[in-house]
Amino acid sequence: MSATEQSIEDAARLALLQGKHQQAYQLLTDALQRFPQFARAYFLLGRIAYDFRNHLKEVEMLLAAHHLEPDNLEFIVYLARAQVLVGNSAYAHELLTRAEHLAGHTAEVHDLMGVTYNRLCMYEQAANCFEKSIRCNDSNPGVFFNLASTLKFCGDFVGARSAYERAIALKPDYFKAHAALTSLGGITAEHNHIARLRELLDKTANPDDSLCIAHALSKELEALQQWDAAIAVLDRAKQQKAVQLNYDFSRDQTIFSQLTQCYSAGAVRSQKGFTSNRPIFITGMPRTGTTLVERIISNHSEVASGGELFNFSIALKRLIGSVSREFIAADFIEHFTRVDLDALGKAYIESTDYLANNKCFLVDKLPLNILYAGLVMAALPAAKVICLDRNPLDTIVSNYRQLFSFQDSTFAYSLNLEKAAHYYIEFRKLADLLLNLYPDNFYRVNYETLVSNPEVEIRKLLTFCGLSWEEACLHIEKNDKPVATASAVQVRQPITTSGIGQWQRYSDHLAPVIQILTDAGLLTTQ
Repeated sequence: MSATEQSIEDAARLALLQGKHQQAYQLLTDALQRFPQFARAYFLLGRIAYDFRNHLKEVEMLLAAHHLEPDNLEFIVYLARAQVLVGNSAYAHELLTRAEHLAGHTAEVHDLMGVTYNRLCMYEQAANCFEKSIRCNDSNPGVFFNLASTLKFCGDFVGARSAYERAIALKPDYFKAHAALTSLGGITAEHNHIARLRELLDKTANPDDSLCIAHALSKELEALQQWDAAIAVLDRAKQQKAVQLNYDFSRDQTIFSQLTQCYSAGAVRSQKGFTSNRPIFITGMPRTGTTLVERIISNHSEVASGGELFNFSIALKRLIGSVSREFIAADFIEHFTRVDLDALGKAYIESTDYLANNKCFLVDKLPLNILYAGLVMAALPAAKVICLDRNPLDTIVSNYRQLFSFQDSTFAYSLNLEKAAHYYIEFRKLADLLLNLYPDNFYRVNYETLVSNPEVEIRKLLTFCGLSWEEACLHIEKNDKPVATASAVQVRQPITTSGIGQWQRYSDHLAPVIQILTDAGLLTTQ
């Protein structure tokens, strides 16, 4: 690289550090007019595209840089991350495999590889990368947080606790780390973080930070059976976040209405999809037992676990040309009857090949794939879709008590108990419709029945999936596969009925919810 190119790169990097993206963009595009082989200019343009969440453009720029310098480790690793974000998971995995054998890994490169392995649901590989990053530089709290979260997914709760504490020691106001540490449990009257969390909450003004700390504090108060105090803490923080989002349930209402019209009309079902019986989709509202069912099925010798995959929605968005950050939107549904279903199904299968591990079946456990379930069964007519249903009051309270990501509006309903109740009603209507339209491919599991009589229900579940009976499916506590959900701690234990009826702890706060569900005919007894 010439001295001139180096000075341009230095100036562009400085502009990016100062948040002057337009200035950096102009410097780099002008430079490419003069130096068309300037690989690092393409690389930095890719970084700008990432900052603006234009991942298709990011891939384009990074591919140009990679073409000019095919053995540049940094280019390969950033390109791998970008490919994951646009749904090219198999290619991303190929790039990471290549990067493993190159020299020159830095703390940043190891960390980015770990983040990308996490997105690929390859958690053991991710943990290994984070540990290598820490050996290069042990002063970055973010890497300790990444390591802790990954160790939690892998079932190493002692290691996770230690790494979360290290992240907090390096950054005492690391709000996400506080929330994650509490999720590991072990809270007692003698050993808790309540005073620390209250102090942090009092100092916090940002709605996202307040929500993290409020959820952590609420969980610790719950552990001490201070139910009213726990929900009061959540109420304040969730109201603050709801105001910021300006969430309107009519958006979700429109999506459910359009899905109902689309699936009922039958146009999607009349098209030809891609034939593969490998996928088993586990869906439903979050916090209804989807992880439990995933642990049951994935402990079968013929089944691989993919985790919570966004591959289907990403494949759809690529085919319809959408760059939306939303998981689903009303304008997506307009394309359901026009999209090439064979291409959609094939794209999904190819994007998950690397996870199958030579097994006959692969579980995709993304709960809100229930919204896409009709399209899934049209694009993959041999696939099976399992839908969890749980007591509505337990479902609504559990969703309210869960800390979700609000990068898009997918989980905005969970910020308000009454809106969560309306969301549950629409979910039930959609599940009823799908059960009627797809009786051979769609199977509904009742959580309470499953945990109360596991062997009988698991036998039915396996039969539906085309799997033989295996005793191992009863013993989820022996399933050593990683699990990256909010239930990561609970599902390392044997199947239990302890989750039934937890809503009663909060009954004094649920009168409006009970009325909404009663009016909808979904509560006959409490």
